[in-house]
Amino acid sequence: MIMTISMYFLVAVICAASWTDWRYRLIPNSLLLPFFMIALTVNSITEGVNGFVSSIAGLSVGFALLIIPYLFGGIGAGDVKLLMVIGSFGGVHLVIGSFLLGAIVGGIFSIGIYLYNFASHKKITALPYGIALALGTGFFIILGNGRL
Repeated sequence: MIMTISMYFLVAVICAASWTDWRYRLIPNSLLLPFFMIALTVNSITEGVNGFVSSIAGLSVGFALLIIPYLFGGIGAGDVKLLMVIGSFGGVHLVIGSFLLGAIVGGIFSIGIYLYNFASHKKITALPYGIALALGTGFFIILGNGRL
């Protein structure tokens, strides 16, 4: 697999977002906004107008996929914005694949949390979903479907 410049930046943002989501249960705008600007710039420079349109389309689909769970309190705004940044790097194809694999990873995490809570006196009540999205993105790229 050949790593493109977009992929390096994408890996950096999903790693940083995973860390902050795990540590602080927060994915700050100060992390995501610069990476969105980088994605838009890199895609526009490397692919011209098509790259710009791909970034905006990926961002829009990322927003559309997670806005309803956010509005119902199922996830945080940082998770929505993280998926939007993922989409701005890789377009619609990457954002949909990341969303689907992230949902599977999140489901597996939820089962693990349920079993842990069932077996112990200590209860985990929240799942940092940014980690599931990051892992879903990583799996999608590793499987060769995430063509950046």
